Amino acid sequence: KINMNTEELQKLKSNLEKERMELLKQLKSFATENPEIKGDWKSNFHKSDPSDASDEKAQRVTEFEREKALEYDLEIRLKEIEKTLKLIDVGKYGTCGDCNRKIEKKRLLAIPMTALCIRCAEKKAKLI
Repeated sequence: KINMNTEELQKLKSNLEKERMELLKQLKSFATENPEIKGDWKSNFHKSDPSDASDEKAQRVTEFEREKALEYDLEIRLKEIEKTLKLIDVGKYGTCGDCNRKIEKKRLLAIPMTALCIRCAEKKAKLI
């Protein structure tokens, strides 16, 4: 059991669900869900007309590369949120994924998607 009361946990869950919806909205503005891989998205490449000038084609490629990077960042954040929501639903939120100890409440409030207690996070950081 985590050191959060039911009201705090519900507020956190509500905030995560709102952020999840916003991320989905952003992704849908320039990408489509990959039907073959759950949680994966495909950026919609802006097709160029053969008559477009070289600089216009280059601009489209640059836009695509920017969207691809943004897509990746949004996908990662979305997966973290969905994993956290699942942990909340099954009652395992706030448990360190390495040592199974409780994660401090102030750490969870600061970094809601954290999967590690501060001790395990520091150990991992030293290994990198």
